[in-house]
Amino acid sequence: MVAAALALLATGCTTVVPGSGRMAAPVVDPASPAPSAAPSAAPAGPRSALAADVVDDECLLDALAFSTLLGEPVLPPEQAEVTRADGSRPTSCVASSTAGEPLASINVYEPREGTAADFVLAAPPQGRRELTGVGEAAALVDTAPGVTLQLAGPRYVVTIAVLDGAPSDDAWRTAAQGALDALG
Repeated sequence: MVAAALALLATGCTTVVPGSGRMAAPVVDPASPAPSAAPSAAPAGPRSALAADVVDDECLLDALAFSTLLGEPVLPPEQAEVTRADGSRPTSCVASSTAGEPLASINVYEPREGTAADFVLAAPPQGRRELTGVGEAAALVDTAPGVTLQLAGPRYVVTIAVLDGAPSDDAWRTAAQGALDALG
């Protein structure tokens, strides 16, 4: 189970987490990110690759905000390093239950081409629906481990993945706005 794969092994600012990597990870290009252009209203064709680990701390929500989204208390979220099967070690912000089980994660990406809104809007329609009223574009995507919010801000794509839960749209909007506010 993904939750077991993300079990935190150590304490501290950065934690190494064995497992398969990000929940619902978009296409990621490890090359350095290119600057984003101004957002457009419609997708510009196929989805572009995303650069990962473009901000030092992806913990855009605090424990209270995660608790509100998840409907249960959580420990303070931690920036964690995930070891993938291919040996790469990307990072995520992980929120865990008071028992230490991972419940959610946040990742921040930058599009290599186009805009963050282009990326979110160009997602295949299967298993997704738009979330209106927040960001430049937002969609909720059903994934194997749970629901993932893909959120477009002016420069970045933010993903918030929730394991085994289905927050309300209002809870998603509140979390999304908090994440965008934290990015500045």
